Amino acid sequence: MIKFVRQWIIDTLGFSKSEANGTLVLILITFLTAVLPKIYLIQSHSNQESFSADRESLSKWGKELESFLELKEPEKTQIPLAKVEFKSFPFDPNTASLQDLTDLGFSEKAATNLINYREHGGQFKVKGDLSKIYGISKARVQELWNQIQLPEEHTPDEAKPEPSEKIIAAKERFDINYASATDLQAIRGIGPVLSERIVAFRSKLGGFYSGDQLNEVYGLAPDVIDRLLELAVFTGEVQKININTDSLNHLYTHPYIDYNLARAIVSFRKQQGRLDSVSQIKPIKILSDSLYQKIYPYLSPNP
Repeated sequence: MIKFVRQWIIDTLGFSKSEANGTLVLILITFLTAVLPKIYLIQSHSNQESFSADRESLSKWGKELESFLELKEPEKTQIPLAKVEFKSFPFDPNTASLQDLTDLGFSEKAATNLINYREHGGQFKVKGDLSKIYGISKARVQELWNQIQLPEEHTPDEAKPEPSEKIIAAKERFDINYASATDLQAIRGIGPVLSERIVAFRSKLGGFYSGDQLNEVYGLAPDVIDRLLELAVFTGEVQKININTDSLNHLYTHPYIDYNLARAIVSFRKQQGRLDSVSQIKPIKILSDSLYQKIYPYLSPNP
């Protein structure tokens, strides 16, 4: 019974469980305050008529309390949900604007994630790539499948500069940030596992800017690094992180930025307003000078 009353209080008054418990205690105290004096009077009166009158009064009061606490199923009013209709028109996710994406039915957050992905060098090559964006369901991609102006399957990318194995084997220099895993296997000492590991680490970084970074690749021996450095060119062209607009989550996905530093950067820019140069983050206490020099090439105050 008590549990039923408590649930009624929670459902009807919108109280939390602890608030409902407090209300029950208050009702009990009120009840006892009202009843105990009457019980005392009943016991102290020897007159049968007085006893009967008090008993009837107590019974009437109890019925009133029971009526007050009568548990009725709250009427549920069915509010019809407005059907949201989205537009459908041909679009290229590599060029569509934020307004275009929201008109197509993507949430503002998902549309922003898509645009951030593009601004950081991401590219959609086939229709299915669209579902890789956080917040965009495969179901919605299927609904817009015929409107996505992209091929359905991957095709050879002839425009991408890909140093071939023949070039590496001929000891011609190549850009480390464009070499494929297969290309890197032409270097003696680099097999399928190490080559994939180099490419994966390069992808997380946003590109190599210095030969010293190869020492951070797990399992890459010094002599293999030396042979790689004989041919590799480091142009310093890497993907940038926007310290003014990129989210906390995006910041700390970078291997050099942990969660605490990412949170400190976000808090710092909120306090300082827009940052005009990367050097303005130097006062952040947990950012050591050595770490600053390490992450500096990957940071930018501009989109």
